[in-house]
Amino acid sequence: MVLCSIGLVSGLSYYELSETTRDNSKIRIDRAARAAVAILCFGTDSAFHPDYDDSGNPLALRIAAGSGAELMGPSDRLTRLVQAMGQTNQGAANLFKWVPETRSFDRFATTFRSPDGSPPPAFSIVEGHPAFVSLASGHPYVGNVPVQGRLRLAYLTPVLEGGGAIAGALAVDVGWVDDLMLAEQRLQTRMATAAIMILVAVILVGGLLLRFELLPLRQLARMADELAGGTQPKDIPFTERKDEIGDLAHGLEKVTDLQDKLQKLAYTDPVTTAGNRARYFSDLRKSLKRSQDETFSASLIHLDFNGFAKVNDTFGQQVGNRILLQAYVRLANIFGPHAQIARISADDFCILLPFDGEGSVAEDYAVQALDMLSAPFHLEEGEIRVEPSIGIALLPRDAADVETAHRVAGLALRSAKDKDGACYEFFSPPLNERVQKEMLTETLLRAALKTRQLTLHYQPQVCPADGRLVGLEALIRWPSEKRGFIPPGEFIPIAEKTSLILELGQYVLEEACRQAGDWRRAGFDFGHISVNVSPLQFRQPNFARTVRKALDLHGMPPHQLCLEVTENVFFDTSEQSVHDILSELQRIGVQLSLDDFGSGYSSLTYLHKLPFQELKIDRSFIAGADQNTQKEQLFQAIVGLGRSLGLRVIAEGAETEGEFALTVTHGCDVLQGYYCAPAVPAGDVQARYKAFHDALERRRGTQGRAARKRA
Repeated sequence: MVLCSIGLVSGLSYYELSETTRDNSKIRIDRAARAAVAILCFGTDSAFHPDYDDSGNPLALRIAAGSGAELMGPSDRLTRLVQAMGQTNQGAANLFKWVPETRSFDRFATTFRSPDGSPPPAFSIVEGHPAFVSLASGHPYVGNVPVQGRLRLAYLTPVLEGGGAIAGALAVDVGWVDDLMLAEQRLQTRMATAAIMILVAVILVGGLLLRFELLPLRQLARMADELAGGTQPKDIPFTERKDEIGDLAHGLEKVTDLQDKLQKLAYTDPVTTAGNRARYFSDLRKSLKRSQDETFSASLIHLDFNGFAKVNDTFGQQVGNRILLQAYVRLANIFGPHAQIARISADDFCILLPFDGEGSVAEDYAVQALDMLSAPFHLEEGEIRVEPSIGIALLPRDAADVETAHRVAGLALRSAKDKDGACYEFFSPPLNERVQKEMLTETLLRAALKTRQLTLHYQPQVCPADGRLVGLEALIRWPSEKRGFIPPGEFIPIAEKTSLILELGQYVLEEACRQAGDWRRAGFDFGHISVNVSPLQFRQPNFARTVRKALDLHGMPPHQLCLEVTENVFFDTSEQSVHDILSELQRIGVQLSLDDFGSGYSSLTYLHKLPFQELKIDRSFIAGADQNTQKEQLFQAIVGLGRSLGLRVIAEGAETEGEFALTVTHGCDVLQGYYCAPAVPAGDVQARYKAFHDALERRRGTQGRAARKRA
């Protein structure tokens, strides 16, 4: 707008100056023409009579009647008059005579002179000259005429005879055209210079003013960029202004409030009001980015509760949520406002502690957290206890990226959960190596199950009194093509941590039933086959149907299958649920055995309530009992307890002749152990049992003959 104003003013000024210059030139040339006509008329004693228009400008000069034609020829008087005209008008004056033969106006008197003062060359106005047509037709001409390659502003008045015929012309001018326009040109230059200077000044001042006015916009733009980058501004400035800047600030303030609400929805756990999984990974990513600077470090704590699912199953999810809320409150009180606490899944909490690269602060807090979270939670339903475990990783020492940091903290937590009770564990490279080995084992185990590389070995169960074969226990073995023989103690715990234990248990059940069918068709009386059942497999809703299907598929009588369950089935499962599952299996007709009795959660209550037919004593009770009176008495008591409840009692793990004799002495029903035979492939079972039975008969024959000799 300013530029347009400057241009408009300059243009109008220039136009006004041009018009003024033209008007002045016209006035001057008109006066020059009048003066020249007057001088010529009076200087020739009125030999010429002028004709004027309404404005007083001469239209023509008429030669008076009686005047001779010599008036239009060279003479001293006319030369002096022409000189007077030039001096009066400060310009040039010329007289021309019309020559009909050449149709030209030939100059015969002039004020022009050559540089040396001599008369100038002859000059004629001929066709093509700007004034020729007007003069030839008896009309005056006012305008620019060429002289010596330049233009002069001239007034040419025709000279007529008495009858109106053309006799000549009087020409006066007021100077060179470019000299007349010099002032205009100077003003034009000055105006252009002034306009440019004003324009530059306006641009500079306008730029400064614009920069000053745009400062709020730039500040608001920076805040908008920060907002887009996820950084929440504390305060939005300029909201008090009443102009467009204030409107923009108010709009940005509303966007900030909206984003704050959206962030709370997107990054807040609705159950505990802690950060959620998205917030945790965002904070972890920022911490690791800051850790690229050697001055920053942090510790990452991963916490969860052992067996928390049992709380939800027993009391409901609402109760579980209230426990999680109380747990978060306790964690917030322990770790303080600088810690970033997030609940990333069901009962998993992750805490970021800044500036704790050595883990000393995390260790102190972990001890407090274990102590406070192990205390009972007081709810309307009563006191509920949960057992916490904590894994700790140090950043950036243990990890430099988000995925690795979360993984190593999880590995430390997993190691802590493998221990008994509430405890914490720091990540260390051996943990990573162990997990990688477990992952490799899991991968190989999946492949082995698909390709049926696994096989079953069978360990005889015999009666100590007479050496009779009572049954066989099916034990899984894994001859790996890549790693050789892998012991069960290495791959079964991994299978139990994953769903592979279900597939593995199904494989053992079906393979044992198939082998039993083969032995029955071959006439081998094996008694029964015992199969171990994992707690996870036992709790499957369709487990009883699966057992019945395996029996029917291989034509095996139900009483020849004995299912062994450990005391671990009572963890995370109510006694009534265990009773219902066992009763359903009993209705099928299979035998039920309580395995590893005394090694875990032993309760005399469920021994007489639940439908077990067999009690299998853990090997720790018989190992060395023949050489330890107290252990022998304890073993005797357990055997007596089982027999008093009507259960078949099996002593597991007898490896020496003394331990074997102990089972005979105390009336144990069945014996299983290396003393009788190790677990062997199905094809070797009969030969190994026969070898044991024959050796037992020989020892007893030898002992009988010795006894008779002593008698």
